[in-house]
Amino acid sequence: MNARPPRLATACVLLLTVAGCATAPATTAPRTTGEVVTPPAAASPAKPAPAVQPPLLPEPEPKAPVAAEYPKTLAAAGAAAPVLALARQAQQSRAAGQHEAALGQWQRALRIEPRNAFLWHEIASTHLSLQHASQAESSAQKSTSLARGNLWLEAENWRLIASARRLLLDTTGAEAAMARAANLSPGIAASAP
Repeated sequence: MNARPPRLATACVLLLTVAGCATAPATTAPRTTGEVVTPPAAASPAKPAPAVQPPLLPEPEPKAPVAAEYPKTLAAAGAAAPVLALARQAQQSRAAGQHEAALGQWQRALRIEPRNAFLWHEIASTHLSLQHASQAESSAQKSTSLARGNLWLEAENWRLIASARRLLLDTTGAEAAMARAANLSPGIAASAP
């Protein structure tokens, strides 16, 4: 006889085995009453220590003085020989009371070195001598923008701006400019040898 089990019997055993694995144990679903029920084990978990969050922006680092000694003259700033020659002429003209001639000489020097902060400062000072307050202020601001961290020159420019604003009867603006000059003083003192 044939030793193989009948196909129908094998198929039934296989079907019952698969069906038995697929059925889940019967459970009753909890009734919902609108309340949140927490299991006893999860009711009081150990609270971890609060994590310290870093600040959103890093704290600004204190600024060190830019240079040990700031140049205070055209020559110390490395101006070219023709600029220094025109500067001598302008200083002589100013000393003689010829402020218009001095302004022209400073402007000629500026054509040689247009980004020289000291020349812009001298032009601002000469404009102030001529009572051209607005031109003095704008030239001093240009000098400040070109000073590149020379705190001494920046402070001088702000003092000049304060004088120009006083000439324009802008006392609030003059006080603000003097405050800016005073804020630069600690950086100058810190850099002194």
